[in-house]
Amino acid sequence: MENAKVQDFIESNQQQWDEEYRSRMWDYLSDITEYARYSVVYGYIRKYIAEEGILDMGCGAGILYDMLLEGEKSNYTGVDLSEEAVKIASSKTSRHIFHCADINHYVPHKRYDVIVFNESLQYVPNTPSKLLEYARYLTPDGVIISSLYSHKNTQDPDYTMVEHKIEEIESCGWFDVLDKVSVFNHNAGLKWYIHLLKAKG
Repeated sequence: MENAKVQDFIESNQQQWDEEYRSRMWDYLSDITEYARYSVVYGYIRKYIAEEGILDMGCGAGILYDMLLEGEKSNYTGVDLSEEAVKIASSKTSRHIFHCADINHYVPHKRYDVIVFNESLQYVPNTPSKLLEYARYLTPDGVIISSLYSHKNTQDPDYTMVEHKIEEIESCGWFDVLDKVSVFNHNAGLKWYIHLLKAKG
């Protein structure tokens, strides 16, 4: 009965995200405190990337894109709900690879080797089903990489929500968990869960 009371996702809208990016609220994501988390995500990308490249769902201002080698950028697509974030990210390249769309309704236009959900599954209801939808757009050896922030305050409803999402992903039976790591930044007291997933069958 307890699970029925758990918040499934955080509601958000484009206007809110645009205002936050305009006010530079998310600039801290490029700070050194976030770097270890991005490095783990990027490490998995390096292992699994092939000809079809990366789909970055919730790409924000393109921080993950900045980490990629030039060859890895050639088949990259970034998607974010915020027009403001997409504008910032798009200024980094002359190619039309950043798109404004809702993670809950976006339909990929091709298959990818890697689909990344970097702090974006918090905004997705029924997470396993949504991941399964995206998994249809993976190459045969393709993988999903997700990063979820674990709140310091264990009484925060968002902490419980993330724990519940992880439990759902791991127990739904639709994915093999190829790897799961926790990244803890001792200086900032921040923790993230990073999953490497492959759809079964």
